[in-house]
Amino acid sequence: MRRRLENGPVANKLREKGEIAFMKTRENELREMIDLVIKLTWTYTIFRMFFRKQDADAEARYAHPEFFLTMHDSLLCSFCTATEILFEEKEKATSIWSLIRKAKPQVASVQAQRIQAHKNSIDKIEALRNQVCAHRWQSKSPQGVFAELQFSLNMMTEVVDLARSLILELAGDADQKIKSELEKQQLSESTLNCVADDAVRVLRAFRSGGGN
Repeated sequence: MRRRLENGPVANKLREKGEIAFMKTRENELREMIDLVIKLTWTYTIFRMFFRKQDADAEARYAHPEFFLTMHDSLLCSFCTATEILFEEKEKATSIWSLIRKAKPQVASVQAQRIQAHKNSIDKIEALRNQVCAHRWQSKSPQGVFAELQFSLNMMTEVVDLARSLILELAGDADQKIKSELEKQQLSESTLNCVADDAVRVLRAFRSGGGN
């Protein structure tokens, strides 16, 4: 009855008038976090392919610096922002933590420990978001922040692998069908390979002169 009130036509009319606040269900929160993990994973995949250390790719980047500098900062800041949202611990935030609090006790305990084991990389990515992507400090330059944090692609790999694993476990805890769909579709290796191949095709276009 409560769910019907929250999502039914009467509730929608009251919500439009500002008379009741919208309350997300567990399913709402799970779907939001799944969407964010998918985008985090795709963003990482494109970033990794665009900025891998290969001579031919480096030549393309040097020949078209405006495009690749823009893509670098846009992809990196999107990744950092998504990481901060996913691992926000505040009670009122929708995040992986809010899903963990609603999971079965045995699942919640294991996932909390896993996040703690990767906290150093998560904290550094969040610091990059706060000190470079969202704000600038008078006492630090962006280059200084990167150097201080010793930021690396390995940190991104660590966090994206963690986020994928956690969201699949949480999806399975809520509904095995959702987990199965993710494993077969958006987060499947075949899908990620397609995303990577698309990024490679963009690089090839620049190498062949198609970006001129």
